[in-house]
Amino acid sequence: MTADWTRGPDQQLEADEERHGAAERFRDADFPLMKLWTYYYGIGGDVDEVSLDAYLNEALRLPAAQVGLIKTAMTELAGDDDR
Repeated sequence: MTADWTRGPDQQLEADEERHGAAERFRDADFPLMKLWTYYYGIGGDVDEVSLDAYLNEALRLPAAQVGLIKTAMTELAGDDDR
């Protein structure tokens, strides 16, 4: 039996791929980390700026709910640049 907080190998691989994709999108983005963190926090994120930076540098894993909020924040901020 596994604990609720553990993931199987397939889920870990998916999480790592998602983290790598987020890191690439952020490197290609035209907004600073502080802007991303502020937006992410404003929509309900609860990870501090240092942890967000670590995640975007592929040094930290985050819960799926936080990853979804980061993805939403990046998408919405990128959309603001198009206006």
